[in-house]
Amino acid sequence: MPKKLDFSELASVRGHLPLIVYELNEVPWRIVDWYVKQRPNSNLAKILPASLSYTTITHDQGELHPWSTWPTVHRGVYNGQHNIRFINQDLAHASEFPPIWEVLSKRGYRVGVFGSLQSYPVPQTGKYSFYVPDTFARTPETYPAEYSVFQKINLRQTESDAAIARDVKMDGRLVTDAMKLPFIGVRPVTFVKLATHLRNERKNEEYRARRPLMQAPLAFDVFLNAYKKTKPEFSTFFTNHVAGAMHRYWRYVFPEDFRQQNLSASDKFKSETVLAAMDIADEQIGRLAKITKQDGGSLLILSSMGQEAIQRPPYHGELRLNDAKKLAAAIGFHHPFKANLAMQPDFNFEFESSDHAREFIERTDRLRDHEGKSMWFRACQEGPSVNLGLGEPKSVLDSELIILLHEGQPNTEIRLSELGISKIFRDPGTGYHQPKGIMIWHGVKPSAGNSSRKVIESAWVKDMVLHAMSVA
Repeated sequence: MPKKLDFSELASVRGHLPLIVYELNEVPWRIVDWYVKQRPNSNLAKILPASLSYTTITHDQGELHPWSTWPTVHRGVYNGQHNIRFINQDLAHASEFPPIWEVLSKRGYRVGVFGSLQSYPVPQTGKYSFYVPDTFARTPETYPAEYSVFQKINLRQTESDAAIARDVKMDGRLVTDAMKLPFIGVRPVTFVKLATHLRNERKNEEYRARRPLMQAPLAFDVFLNAYKKTKPEFSTFFTNHVAGAMHRYWRYVFPEDFRQQNLSASDKFKSETVLAAMDIADEQIGRLAKITKQDGGSLLILSSMGQEAIQRPPYHGELRLNDAKKLAAAIGFHHPFKANLAMQPDFNFEFESSDHAREFIERTDRLRDHEGKSMWFRACQEGPSVNLGLGEPKSVLDSELIILLHEGQPNTEIRLSELGISKIFRDPGTGYHQPKGIMIWHGVKPSAGNSSRKVIESAWVKDMVLHAMSVA
């Protein structure tokens, strides 16, 4: 691995604006190569020969998660320095390492941000063309405010579909918000795709697993509306839809990674779900490549890490926290708090003070399985914010009882329902995080292609982008 950046390789894209960064979460080269083989006439197949191609590698500490690895890309240092380790944590301490968009905005560049992880809240200073925080944002505020109607729907569905896609409730609030979507760029063809998908769900429940894919076309329409209105010199667009499909269905795309290699008809549907997810990404990449070519700019396709096969133990279900107020009451925590959005099996909370956050962790640690182990495999605090990772001990899954420890008194058994916790079942997942990602830089000169896929540090990406933007 090279010990320093060779900026000369970026000569073909340096200064060619706009630069659009398409954040294709967790997609590794193996998926790209598989997809191009399946779709030899795809947009990806066409742009790869005329692009600079790298393999990024992250050296973040601990278990890899996108809410840490993307800040590494954006801020140019690993999580040992930026210390961003969970969704919706307090980011005040990370101000020493500002993200790319903040640096560029303060330099006077027109900047647009759409969905990039850990981008909440909307900045109060800087020169932004548009700013739509990530899909786990604490509130639906956006800039301009007209895009908040999309964010309301986005956050509501993220909360509703957490872990398991549920029935879509067409209440008055959703209908009222949906009627505003055409005014912020959502196309009729996208509404048709959404309606077709929901109809397929009613006919075949297996299609529910594809519902997260529908978020990407909706968000992309809104992104393009904001982009075309404001013409930023630098912009980002984040999508997680391929990552979710890979987590569920890696084994059905690459059965050779597992013992079972003979796939059934249902298995074929699952492998085609990953293909359908990549089709959506490919169509978006094609449109962005066309835009940047017309404007004389460049397109950067990134994943902050990748996925690979994972062999998991037998699956007996898992636990999900549905009612944080019940949990707090059961453990005797009586201070105000807010439960923020997170991704199963993580749960995030925000308190009025660091002392309250610390007390909450101490009280939740009194919940034990029948072997005396904590119910939480992760408990992190950053200022007034807390992240808990809920385990899945078999004794609790079987009995649906949890032991609550008491000081100076006999311990008690509590039913899951009394804690606001339920037992759920879903695809256990056969793909998981690994440190190598993709970097595809499609510039203005076809002759500039370099398919070497040289390994570079993911923490270098920020400097590479700033160099391409002609920022020292």
